[in-house]
Amino acid sequence: MEVLILIGAFQAAFFVILVLSKKGKSVADKILAFWLSIFAIQLAFVYYSYQSGAVFYIEYGYIPSGVIVTYYSLMYVYANSLISKENIFKIKWLLHLIPTAITYITILPFARLPYQEKVDLVNHLTTDSYMSFVFGLIILFVTVYLIGTIRLLKKHKVSIRKVFSYEEDINLNWLRILSVLLILLWIVISSLIGYVYYLEMTLPLRSLEDNIRLDMQGQSAFVVFVLLLGFFGIKQQVIYSAPLKKKEDLGTESKQPVNNRYQKSGLKNEDSSAHLKSLLKYMAEEEPYLKGKLSLKEVAEKMNVSTNHLSQVINENLDKNFFDFVNGYRIDLVKQKMIDPSNKNYTILSLAYDCGFNSKSSFNSIFKKYEGLTPTEFMKTR
Repeated sequence: MEVLILIGAFQAAFFVILVLSKKGKSVADKILAFWLSIFAIQLAFVYYSYQSGAVFYIEYGYIPSGVIVTYYSLMYVYANSLISKENIFKIKWLLHLIPTAITYITILPFARLPYQEKVDLVNHLTTDSYMSFVFGLIILFVTVYLIGTIRLLKKHKVSIRKVFSYEEDINLNWLRILSVLLILLWIVISSLIGYVYYLEMTLPLRSLEDNIRLDMQGQSAFVVFVLLLGFFGIKQQVIYSAPLKKKEDLGTESKQPVNNRYQKSGLKNEDSSAHLKSLLKYMAEEEPYLKGKLSLKEVAEKMNVSTNHLSQVINENLDKNFFDFVNGYRIDLVKQKMIDPSNKNYTILSLAYDCGFNSKSSFNSIFKKYEGLTPTEFMKTR
């Protein structure tokens, strides 16, 4: 078990070096490097404590419990930095240090106790009102950040469809999966706490070996998470390559009716109709949808229209977002190619790539959304 912890510390440090060596590092990359460095330091201290025969979380006065809050709050900040339209560190993100600070303040009285007194207190962990309060506070902060991160990623998935015609590499599905992994990790930690409670009910005192084994089991759960976080974090591309000029252009989710949403846009009805006519002509003649990674910004620049106005034209006149608008053209074209006898020697997937799709999974899901059939089922009806 201790070897796994040591490997985790080295791999976290290695990922930090890889992230910091990237050219043109984004703010998200720097936050990721900071997050991974904390993992590296903690896992190194866990290994050191094990080698010295001490229990990590007892020896350092339950300070590692405060680090757990830091991990989950950093996940939320990291997600925010990835979906931010501006590559800058926002001062308001520092507010997410407050839960960690509060946790450390509550832990401080325990951290200052002599080691043996800490051991005695831990052996009555769930029956001591003070420590129950500390763990209740940690559970509250962790739960809030987990829910916040998942909601943020869900909102992002809706947002990117307003300004991009694709989702590959920008939908942050990997981070959503890691969020679920952190939920499972939190369940593991909670289960270990339950195990502690069980021991208290059945044994008069836990041995040092019991505490060390419990500590190592909890810490080793982070090793796999660090591996996945580092691997996918390094591969993650910048989603918004340049800041959009207007707040309205950010493509944020809105629950307002379309007409109410654009009341202050300044776009007149006659201009909207003219832009729509130009847009449809541009799509038919230039076929920009053949480009796999087409964005609203690119089309707006070609038409010399603001991204906000172009988005409004599509939403109001066609009742679609940019993603559905563009992929409608791709689906129509790929259907034409699929039933064309001259293409019988080509696979359906190769035709899909020719029509602007970037992956098999996205093509299949979009095709079924539009046609109600999979591509293979569609061909059988012809």
